[in-house]
Amino acid sequence: MSDIDLNAPEVRAAIEAAVEKATAPLVAKRDELLGEVKKLRKNSEIDPADLERVEAERDQLKQQLAEATKAAKKAQTDLEAANKRTTDIDAAYSGTLKDAALSQALAKAGVTDPVYIEAAKALLGSGVQVVDVDGKRVVKAGEVDLDKHITEWAGSDAGKRFVAAPDTNGGGAGHGNRGNPNNGDKLPDVNDKAGRVAAFNARLAKAEE
Repeated sequence: MSDIDLNAPEVRAAIEAAVEKATAPLVAKRDELLGEVKKLRKNSEIDPADLERVEAERDQLKQQLAEATKAAKKAQTDLEAANKRTTDIDAAYSGTLKDAALSQALAKAGVTDPVYIEAAKALLGSGVQVVDVDGKRVVKAGEVDLDKHITEWAGSDAGKRFVAAPDTNGGGAGHGNRGNPNNGDKLPDVNDKAGRVAAFNARLAKAEE
């Protein structure tokens, strides 16, 4: 999606030109009538009917000019509101796309525990962007493909702590139980941020034993 930068000099110039074009004829006619009024008032033989007619036309044009100016300002306000809605929708769409792509890439890399997934997304999210590639929205980590970036991270010392080990059914490996993300415990509610952080820290401590 593309939006209009209302602060750009060319956009402001275009708006001002449109307003001037819409009101210029009215301003010119108003000035013409004001000139006629001045001439009539200077003339000692003023026809009251002529003066009344000119002043009526002047008042009508003043009203039309005010309405045209009001309409131009409303058009600019509507444009700003539409631009903001477009920006908000674009940001929401990009956020959803980024979150889904991160979840999918983490799952492919072996991060399956819901608590670890949320923690990994919070850790890695700032390095991930939604970019336009040939007219399509693509999630990347800088210039690197997202799946490749997450796979490399999952293989690092920091990332290995988030990856679930194969379930060895209690045999041999010290971290075999990490194949079961719950370890027999119920996960905190998704809205319980403090609980989820505490659970994550407890599991991370177990992984370091």
